Amino acid sequence: MRKTREYDATVETGLPVTLLDTVLEDDEGNVEIPNLDMLLASVAVARVLAPVQMVGAELRFLRHVLHLTGAGFADAIDLSDKSVVSRWENDKARAGGYTEKIIRQLILNKLGGRAPGIAIPENAIPGMKIRRRDVSEGPLPMAFSLERRAGSEGQPLDCYAEAA
Repeated sequence: MRKTREYDATVETGLPVTLLDTVLEDDEGNVEIPNLDMLLASVAVARVLAPVQMVGAELRFLRHVLHLTGAGFADAIDLSDKSVVSRWENDKARAGGYTEKIIRQLILNKLGGRAPGIAIPENAIPGMKIRRRDVSEGPLPMAFSLERRAGSEGQPLDCYAEAA
């Protein structure tokens, strides 16, 4: 097995994610993404920390990473109209700024601990100014690499971090 310099993980994540020097590939072209669950949590946390309005595909990705149905996601953010989640995910409607902040905080609360390579500033979401953007721009492209850092007890820990 050898490391692939750049790997397009769009199929695995559902979002435009590039992995740098991370994916192992054998001679037949089979790939192995180390710790896929940590990658998904890291992508989710990094995305909600980016102060740009989310599009439907990103909201769908976040819901899937949380392993929630549309109704379950609506319950988690205290929506009475369960069908609105489908409209958001299909870009038929947009979540308002306050609702988007609730979604972002939910992700940090549920997944922040599973993304040790992503620095989460204190009060990141309440003070965030979310920039508007058109749905035609699609999901934000992101890139990650696997880095070795010191874990909580000083032992080495491999974790995903956003690539510069």
